[in-house]
Amino acid sequence: MVAGCATRAQVDKIQRDQRELRALVADQNVAIEGIRRRLDILRQEVADISRGGRPGSVPPNIQQRLAELDARLTALEQARAFGAAPQPGAPTPPPQGGEVAALPPEAAPTPRPLSPFEAAIAREEAALQGKVKEGEFREGLALVRQGQCAQARVRLREYIRKNPNSDLADNAQYWIGACYFNQKDYANAAEQLTEVMLRYPKGDKAPSALLMLADAFAAAGETTDAKLVLRKIVSEYPRTEEAEQAKQKLQALGN
Repeated sequence: MVAGCATRAQVDKIQRDQRELRALVADQNVAIEGIRRRLDILRQEVADISRGGRPGSVPPNIQQRLAELDARLTALEQARAFGAAPQPGAPTPPPQGGEVAALPPEAAPTPRPLSPFEAAIAREEAALQGKVKEGEFREGLALVRQGQCAQARVRLREYIRKNPNSDLADNAQYWIGACYFNQKDYANAAEQLTEVMLRYPKGDKAPSALLMLADAFAAAGETTDAKLVLRKIVSEYPRTEEAEQAKQKLQALGN
């Protein structure tokens, strides 16, 4: 081998790092799109309230939520701008101490599309940016992403026990149910998702929990219960993305 040239291992590492960076950017894109959709829904709600009431009638909690989502979106877009993956065809920088030996070019692999479950986790993780005190919840969510649901449930239940009044308590309960659902344990999924509604009916995870609950009923062959839950979403959360999905699912189930 020519002195000063990179080893195959060094080149492989550079290419592996590039692939990981491209995957990270893809995850950021999913998170950004999710936040944009939530902002659109909230802005529509603000517009509806403003049209039907007097000036200044928008509740402070909605205004605060808009500001939080705007800040998260800005942070994610800045992170994407500063950490963007190299453009296709861009030269790979040589490692310090020598030049890379000429090697056959490797086509950049297309990142695997995230499943809906993975995309939901990515959006949740993006929403945690800046919440440094939520380490235990973050760890539980990471275990969900890794498919280690038994450990995730323990961690998330412990988080709920220690933080019963946290804004993320309903999220933790939701992901306990989601873990069961992803493992096709629909009976336990239904039980845990129902807990979201019983304990946190005003939480922001309520419509998502109901939608997954309907899916659990449908997967278990309980179509009547699934339809009842879907109608509840449409009537009680009409301006949410989940309501639109519920309408589509009702149509697929024959209303």
